Amino acid sequence: MNSVKRSNQQNVDNLDVLTGRVVTFQPMYDPSESRLSIPNQKQVKSSGDEALWSVTAAESDCDNTTSARTAAFGALDPLVTRVINAVRISDVPEQTIQQVESIVRELRNVRASGSTPPVITTEGTENGASPRTNKKRSGSYNTRIENFRKLIILLTTIAAYKPKENDLTIESLNNMLAALIMVNGAWNMAEAKADAARQQRDIVLYTARTGLVAIAMDSKRYVKSAYGARSSQFKSISGITFTNKNKANS
Repeated sequence: MNSVKRSNQQNVDNLDVLTGRVVTFQPMYDPSESRLSIPNQKQVKSSGDEALWSVTAAESDCDNTTSARTAAFGALDPLVTRVINAVRISDVPEQTIQQVESIVRELRNVRASGSTPPVITTEGTENGASPRTNKKRSGSYNTRIENFRKLIILLTTIAAYKPKENDLTIESLNNMLAALIMVNGAWNMAEAKADAARQQRDIVLYTARTGLVAIAMDSKRYVKSAYGARSSQFKSISGITFTNKNKANS
């Protein structure tokens, strides 16, 4: 668990501890503001638990879709290498081969300025490029999808491209394109849901006055005001800390 998640969880857990302490101060614990009441503290704690659970579930789903997308796109480079070689052995003009290779370079996001792209051999392996000259800029998955689409469109214009391997046919390549679009869309949706869950968590925990942290800290201030800074009541809760989104507070 990273530090941000620990802080969020600790805030929720510590409100439970705080509420458990101030319950023992009754009936004298009687703030004028209902948001500081014990029933409201319990409700806010429950909302905090729900918000944290929602983030965990959404991020888990996002992790799963990330793995699925990585696996799907990981199969793309070896496939297009085979496509290139299938084109090369076909009865096509050199210009056509260059067109295919140009699209593939874009698909693989090979940096064009000042670097030498790796040599793609007939066997489909890459060699002749140092780590320095074989760097790839990070392109978006959407861009890779569009370049793959361009490759398929070009292949449909090449009459001589008639591979007998089933996974290299235009139909199979279009199926691959559809699968990539689907897995990328699933990731986009999962990431949007995770962002929404994180935003809702921050509303529940960190909204001014009505958020969990604000209520907890004001509850401590009320005890300090009602009982005094040197009272046993305040001393019993003074060490229960709460962390705002950007800084620690006690």
